[in-house]
Formats: sequence, structure tokens, C-alpha cells
Amino acid sequence: MLTFFLTLLFLLLSLHAYREYWRLRNLPQIHHGEFAGELMKVGATYIARRPANNGSRRSIICFPGFLEDMRYFQDVYKDDDAELILVNNANYHCPFLTESAADDVIELNWPENPYLTGTIEHDGFYLGLALERLASGREVRIHGHSRGGSVVLEAGRQYPVLASSKERPVSAVLEAPVLPQARTAGNTSEPLPHRITCFFIPIFFGLSRNISTERLLKLPMMRPTNALKTHLCLSIFSVSRSYATCVRNVQSIVTWQRTMGFDVYDNFPSLTLVIGERDDSLDRPSMLASAEQGQTRNRGLSILKTIGTNHFISLEQPNTIRAIHWRD
Repeated sequence: MLTFFLTLLFLLLSLHAYREYWRLRNLPQIHHGEFAGELMKVGATYIARRPANNGSRRSIICFPGFLEDMRYFQDVYKDDDAELILVNNANYHCPFLTESAADDVIELNWPENPYLTGTIEHDGFYLGLALERLASGREVRIHGHSRGGSVVLEAGRQYPVLASSKERPVSAVLEAPVLPQARTAGNTSEPLPHRITCFFIPIFFGLSRNISTERLLKLPMMRPTNALKTHLCLSIFSVSRSYATCVRNVQSIVTWQRTMGFDVYDNFPSLTLVIGERDDSLDRPSMLASAEQGQTRNRGLSILKTIGTNHFISLEQPNTIRAIHWRD
């Protein structure tokens, strides 16, 4: 019996050590993309900005979801004349950074972020500053996908005067968003499954860093897919600099959803929530229930239910996103 318990203890300690090996590693960058514009950095956050064309006086600010980087929005806004500002998840690799371009990154002298890196509050703090200090348009749209949707709402909570400005109208597009009092898919928001998930994330992600296309396409979230979606999703397990950041991302999502009230919808006078026909990453019924609660508080909130879509609507049906009207 003693031998059994010693063997079990050894196996558990080995599992924990393997988990810590992956959680604490400084992970190298694997995937890159091209961007025609300037790169900026503040703390552990990279920002890319493309100037407006043809006299456009509009700005679009985008924030990607969990395990995504700024490339997520490039195709959907590739032909838009508006100024485009892409804010990356904190402590994620900048997809547009190369050794030759490293010296050209502009260091922003912004206030120190008071929140923990990896939390929704941390990213919302810098997204609000990007709205305040970088967006030059007379009208602004902020587009957040998945976790990025909660970051947009959090930025509105932290900077309500900017979000509700009458001098410079700001509208928000929340695509398949993390919402207050909603849940993640399955039972992963429940306390025990959540703890188990957070423990195994570093191991699972580490073993999936170089996931094959064949294995990727077997994941439910990949239905439907296309060449662009498949290409971008191949990097989902390798965009972060550290899996410790990914664990904190997940912990923050669940905590934010549990504790945030519906008053977070009040700050933007114009909100469009875009919902997939199915969602294999977030719980769609609770997402819709939260959005409907938001509608009772904010007449400027509209819900757009799409057909033939899953969690990645900008990649699956980019024209649906492009067709969303600007606030008049």
C-alpha cells in the first residue's frame, strides 16, 4: 500500500512539474503577418495603426479574443478607408514584429496600468487610452471579438465620458462577446471544471503548439471554416508569450462574467451585438439572455443574429460585419 501511495505521489508531482514547465516558459514566436502602418508598444501591449485614406474622418479600434492576435481583423477591414487601430492582448506576441522592425516600434509614455497583466481590466485600461490618445477620427467604432467584447465594455466602464461623448460619437461592435452574467461553453464556468481547466491549460496548449490542420479541423469551433479561418486558427495555441498569461485570461473571463453587472451596457450609446447561429466557445443562450438584459437598459443596443456561423463571424462572414452601419 505504501508503495502505491508513493508511486501515486511521484506521478502527481511529475504531472505538476510538467505543468509548471509549460506554464512558466517564455515561449518563442512562431507565426507572423504583414502590416502597412506603425507599431507602438506600452508595457506588455502592442498596438498597430494604419492611417485613414481618401479623407476619411473615421477611426476603427479593434481588440481580439482569447488566443487571437491583431491579424484577426485585417481582412474584414482591409478595404475600409477609416483609420485602423489594432490593440493586441497583453503579453501576446506582436504578429507584425520582425527583427528588422524592432527598432521602429514607438514606445508610448502612457500612465502605468494599475491592473494585473492578463485580466480584462488591464486590457480595458489601454483600450480606453487608445481611444483617448490615438484615435484621430471624428467618429469612432470599437470592435471587440469574444474576450475582446468584454474588454470593450470594460473600457467603457473605466472611461464613461469618452464612450458617451457627444462631440465625438463612439459606437461599439461586440462580436460573439464575453458578456456579464453569461458563461463559457459547456460547464467550464462551474467552479470545479474551471479549476481543472486552468490546471491543464498549460499542458494541453503546450502539446498543441504546432497543431496540424487535420487535427485543428476536427475541433467543433472550426465548423464552418475557410482558408483564412483555418490559417489564423492554426496559431491559437502559440500567440501568447506565456501560458501563465492564458491561465489568467481564463480566470479573468469567468470572474468578470460572474461579478459584472448589466450596468456595464450603459456606457456606449450605440452597441451592436453580433451572435453566431451556434457557438462552440461561449454559451449562446446565456449570451443572448445577457444581451436582452442590456436592451432593457440601453435603447441603443441592438442584437444581430447571424445564420450559418459559429464563434468567428468576422472570418466566416466578413460581409456581415462590414454591413453594420456607422452611428449617424
